[in-house]
Amino acid sequence: MIAIARKYLKFLSVLLLAAGFCYAPAQDRKTLEANKKKLEQEIEQTNKQLNKTNKQKKATVAELQLVNSNINKRQQLIKGLNQEVTVTEREIGRLQSKINRLSNDIETLKKEYARLLTMARRHHNQYSLLMFIFSSQNFNQAWRRLRYISQYEDYSRKQVAIITEKQEVLASSRKTLEEERSNKKKLVDAQVKAKKELEKEQKSKNQMVAQLKKQEKSLRSKLQTQQKKVNQLNDQIKKKIEAEIRASQQKETQKPSGSSSFALTPAEKTLSSNFESNKGKLPWPLERGTISGHFGTHPHPVISSLTVTNNGIDILTEKGAVARAVFKGEVCNIESAYGLKFVMVRHGAYMTVYANLDQVYVKKGQTVDVKQKIGRVYYDADENKTELQFQVWKNTTKLNPEVWIAH
Repeated sequence: MIAIARKYLKFLSVLLLAAGFCYAPAQDRKTLEANKKKLEQEIEQTNKQLNKTNKQKKATVAELQLVNSNINKRQQLIKGLNQEVTVTEREIGRLQSKINRLSNDIETLKKEYARLLTMARRHHNQYSLLMFIFSSQNFNQAWRRLRYISQYEDYSRKQVAIITEKQEVLASSRKTLEEERSNKKKLVDAQVKAKKELEKEQKSKNQMVAQLKKQEKSLRSKLQTQQKKVNQLNDQIKKKIEAEIRASQQKETQKPSGSSSFALTPAEKTLSSNFESNKGKLPWPLERGTISGHFGTHPHPVISSLTVTNNGIDILTEKGAVARAVFKGEVCNIESAYGLKFVMVRHGAYMTVYANLDQVYVKKGQTVDVKQKIGRVYYDADENKTELQFQVWKNTTKLNPEVWIAH
C-alpha cells in the first residue's frame, strides 16, 4: 500500500512539473503571436501606402523607403515564425513524451489491477469472506481481518480511479498533440508564403535602386537642396530651445545662469518626471505611418557614398494625415522653415517637435493634451509623399524618438 501511494505521489509531482514546463512556452508563444499580428498589420498598412505611391510611373526614394521598411518587417516576421515553429516542435516533443509516459503508466496499472483481481478470485475460491473473518482466533484478529478486506477493496477502487484519470489525461494529450501538429503545419505554410513575399520585395527593391541610380545626378541635387532645408530647420529648433532655456532661467532667477538646462518650477518638474516615466510608451505622433528615416547618421538609401543625418525620425503617412501631440504640454513655438511650419511643445525639461506641416491647429501658449491635433502634414506632389519630421529633446540634447514611442 505504501509503495503504491508513493508511486501515485510521484506521478502527481511529474504532472505538476510538466505543467510548469508547459507554462513558459505558452508565454513565449503568446508574445510571438502578438508580435506576428502586429507585424502583419504594419506590413498591410505599408502595402496600402505603396499601392498609392505605385501609381507614379517613376520610382521615388519614398517608395524605396517603404519597400525597405516592408523587407525589414518581413524578415522580422519570418524570424518570429521560425521561433514559433521551434516552440511548437518543443511542445509536440513534450506532449509525445507525456503520452508515452502515460501509456506506460496505464499499462503498469492495468497489470497491477489484473493481479489484484486474480488474487481476489483465488481468495474467494478458497473460503468465503465470512469464513475468513469468523475463523479468527479472537476478536482482535477478526477486527484486523475486517480492516484488511475494507482496505483491499478501497485500494482496488483507487486503482480503477487512477487508471480512469490517466486515460482521460492521455486522451486530452493526444487531442492537444494533433492540434499542435496542425498549428505547426499552418506556421510552416506561413513561413513559405512570407519567404515568397520577401523574394518579391527584394526583387522590387533591386529594380527601384537600379532605376533610381540612373537619376543619381538629379538625386544628388535634390539631396543638397533637402539638406539645406534640414540644416535650416535644425538651426532654428536649436536656437528656439536655447531661447526657451534662457527665458526659463530669467523667470526663475531674474537673470540667465548660463546653464544649458531649463530652470523648472515644481509643476514642470512633475511634468518632466511623468514624461520620462512614459519612455517607450508614448503614442505615435501620427495615427498611422511607417518610419522612413531613422535617428542619427546613415548611408543614403540609393547613393551609398553619401550620408544622411537626422535629428529625429521621418514618418511616411497618408495624404491629409494630421500630426498629434505625444504627451501633455505647452505649445512654446510655432515657426516657419523653408516655406513650411513646425510646432514645438514643451513638457518640462523635454521638448517634442512636429515639422513639415502646411497647416497648424494650435496657438503659442496653448496647453495640449495627449493625441491632440497639432497640424496637417504637408503633401509633396512631386515626390508623391506625406512625411512628418518628429524630434524629441531634453534641454539641448537631441534624443532618439524611436526609443520613446510605443512599438
